[in-house]
Amino acid sequence: MKNKINILFKTLYGFLMTVLGFSSCDSINDIIEPRMEYGQPYAEFKIVGEVKSQSGKPLKGIRVTVNPRNSDEHGRYYSDTLFTDSDGKYSKERLKHTWPDELKDAVITFEDIDGTENGGEFESVILGKSNFHVKRIKKGSGNWDSGGYLVTADATMTEKKED
Repeated sequence: MKNKINILFKTLYGFLMTVLGFSSCDSINDIIEPRMEYGQPYAEFKIVGEVKSQSGKPLKGIRVTVNPRNSDEHGRYYSDTLFTDSDGKYSKERLKHTWPDELKDAVITFEDIDGTENGGEFESVILGKSNFHVKRIKKGSGNWDSGGYLVTADATMTEKKED
């Protein structure tokens, strides 16, 4: 008797929830309404570049900052900071950026932070999207994975003029 009451209660409860617009997560709903995927679309980004003086000399110790102009939905900015080596080159395998649109308004800043140690003091350089190159190097899976991209940004820095 208790089992029959329990079945009757579950049936009435199910009917009431259906009438009110609630449904279960069964496979029949996938036909009517597609299943939602949770997560965040992403892509892999690698950056490479070279920094030289106007005379063509490689500059060591230049701070390179890759910074998006737009924050994420929580108001955070994800920037990457790198430094040039003795050949004036820099690279990073994985940038914090996760989607190609994030680089649409990004800027790359080159700053001489060591003073005269690299042969002089140099003016900062800021590159906008039209001054660096983004190339797709790996195709994604088509779901959340958008593939891999190579960002190439070279800079020529001019010496600061003495006042």
